[in-house]
Amino acid sequence: MAGNNWSMTVHEVVSQSIDEDAILPCHFTTPYKDYQDKITVIWRTTTHYHGPIIFQCVSNGNATESEQNCTGSIGRYSLAGNPRQNNASLRIKNISYVDVEKYFCRVELNKKQETYETEKGTSLNIHVPQSLERIYLRTLPSGEQFVTCEVKGRPSPKVEWIVPENISDSRVSAHSGFARALSSIPANLPSTNYTCRVHVESGLQHLSFYYSRAQEQQHGIYPTFFIVFVILSGVFLVLLVLLTMFYKQKLTEPVDSSPMNFTNCMHAEKDQDIYGNI
Repeated sequence: MAGNNWSMTVHEVVSQSIDEDAILPCHFTTPYKDYQDKITVIWRTTTHYHGPIIFQCVSNGNATESEQNCTGSIGRYSLAGNPRQNNASLRIKNISYVDVEKYFCRVELNKKQETYETEKGTSLNIHVPQSLERIYLRTLPSGEQFVTCEVKGRPSPKVEWIVPENISDSRVSAHSGFARALSSIPANLPSTNYTCRVHVESGLQHLSFYYSRAQEQQHGIYPTFFIVFVILSGVFLVLLVLLTMFYKQKLTEPVDSSPMNFTNCMHAEKDQDIYGNI
């Protein structure tokens, strides 16, 4: 660290909507007035001092703008400020879920020991608009069935079940990911219009699903009949092919057309004469 005249101001948290550009502010002061020498700006993630570097540039003193590599970008990262004006803010283009991280700003002057880096860092949060996506029937391998409502948003909206009414919290199972969450209740009330709702920024949203156990059982019968039909059709086709091959083989068998033996002919003629004389 240099003297006590160093300072750095960053935001603890920056929230930005997904697919938009995010700017992480970083303003600093040095112990020197009218500093004209080299300034290096470094941005890290994960942890300060030793985290992986995602952006680094050098602003050379008394150089033209075309010679400043701090005006360019590295992938989706670029400076949103001018280090010569004590602004080392970082811009991240088209943010997505992978950008949810903690970022650390670092400034180095000409001498390596003259550096300053924030230890608290800036957390980037992705804002995903809240909405009620869909409601559907989910069947487990054990045969248990659940009506499930799926919501999207960061933070995830809380799902409330309207029908059936006064559902016990112990019967509601919830699973959440980064920007999606599921709320499920057992499907044990036939002929029931299950309904869930959420309160989101745009207002109140709700979806319904009509569950009929008899229909679900009936739907399960159709695939069984179809499988049996396919199997029987295959067996019939194999038998038909075998019969066709057997019939063709009979038609192509050779006929014995060899001439009759002369001795046999003589015996036949003698037999005819004997019978004739009688």
